[in-house]
Amino acid sequence: MRSFSRTATATLLVMASLSACSAEPAAAPSASTPVTPSASTPAVAPSPSAPPPISALPPTSAAAPTSGGPTGTPPSKPAGIPKTPTDIIRTAGWVEGTVTRGGSGPCYGLVTFDGVEYAMYSVAGPKLAKGDHIRARLTPAKLRISCGDGIPVSMGAIQHFP
Repeated sequence: MRSFSRTATATLLVMASLSACSAEPAAAPSASTPVTPSASTPAVAPSPSAPPPISALPPTSAAAPTSGGPTGTPPSKPAGIPKTPTDIIRTAGWVEGTVTRGGSGPCYGLVTFDGVEYAMYSVAGPKLAKGDHIRARLTPAKLRISCGDGIPVSMGAIQHFP
């Protein structure tokens, strides 16, 4: 008995989905609207124990969400290759760049690889040559000393690179 009811249910579902795809809309007969027989098709009265006709089933909506399907907007395209390296690990307070104004101090110039220009002041007076590649620990300048163009900073520790 179970297999018959499952087969009947499956058949009804298949027939309902096929009738929803037909080009002509099917009118559902109801108790409040009388059905007049037409000359081309004879009317058949449904038996009380028979399942409702396929045309009496509610139509399926095309806009109904399906389970498991994606919801929302699709992901956007990646922006492409990054313009700058993404694996640079910077230590706070340390800046790396090229010396633009060198000498034995106390004022120096430095331009980072990002294009930021610093006007460095150091009381230690290390010898730096123009074009040297260095890494320096910088802090905001406490003294009002003009060391040229750039952001005024005080230089602490320094590392030379070949």
